[in-house]
Amino acid sequence: MFDSQQKNEYEKISHTRVNNINFFLSRLTYRMPHTHHDFEIIQVIEGNLHVKTLTEDFIIGPGEIALFNPDTFHMLYSVQDYCVLLAIQADPSFCSAHYPAIRHIQFDTANVTSITPFNKALDMIHVCLNLGYNYCRNNEGFELRCVSDLYRLFSYFISFVPYHLENESNVFHSKEKERRFTRIINYIHQHYTEKITLSSLAKAENLSMTYLSHLFKDAAKMSFQEYLNSLRFEHALLLLKKTDRSVTDICLESGFSDSKYLNKRLKAVYDLTLKDFRNTDTNSDRKVADKCDNQFFYTPEEGLDILRKHYHFNCDTENISAISDITDKTD
Repeated sequence: MFDSQQKNEYEKISHTRVNNINFFLSRLTYRMPHTHHDFEIIQVIEGNLHVKTLTEDFIIGPGEIALFNPDTFHMLYSVQDYCVLLAIQADPSFCSAHYPAIRHIQFDTANVTSITPFNKALDMIHVCLNLGYNYCRNNEGFELRCVSDLYRLFSYFISFVPYHLENESNVFHSKEKERRFTRIINYIHQHYTEKITLSSLAKAENLSMTYLSHLFKDAAKMSFQEYLNSLRFEHALLLLKKTDRSVTDICLESGFSDSKYLNKRLKAVYDLTLKDFRNTDTNSDRKVADKCDNQFFYTPEEGLDILRKHYHFNCDTENISAISDITDKTD
């Protein structure tokens, strides 16, 4: 039922300039729940990023890093209007010739800079920035610099981020379970304003309602109905703030049969009535309610300008000094 509609369940990564590794800078508002087969390192360059996985929910700011295991569900959205991100995606085989255990490692948290000692976290941040800088700069030999820095970055992860090793069988079953849940979550995000029932999802996945109910609660830390209502609630808040439509119309478009739940949730969350909420500016964190991805990718040249705007790179000034020295000697 879901396969034909779930284009974004997996992000197919193309490794272009450097074998087994991909880099890009993007301006992101919202990235729907997705997985891919690579490790993914996300560094915030500008703004603040809200990260959600099956087990974690946190915000990272400029310079900070999130790390996602292969085939791991995650959702990203900006806290402000948008944020600028550096992404590094690496196939697990990128260093397997020198460190075979990489194929079995599962890091226990995505919020890596928050648990790393401060001085080491700064080193990690600088290495990550240099990776993006050298990739965008595209000078002769940049591939070697990128691979070297990626090895160094993962050496920090191995040293300071808790992890465990999984055998092939456990990895397969856990990933199958996560893929199924991601498929279901994607479907809900695309259709939450419509009629969706747990029984219809269970039937589509050939599962019992009891099993799916437990699967959902274990993975999302809330029931299916709570998750569905939270998406509808956020969508309704956006319509309340951005339109003059009637409450009845908003409830129907958001998937609610009437305004009772909306009134009750508004009172519990904001201690406001529907009328009072429309006259406030409370709803700033609205990205989860957006139904579509909103992500713009910069060219390497644009990415280089952005990195230089926010961070100082010694090699720029060193090159300028070297050019000045050569010019002075020729004069």
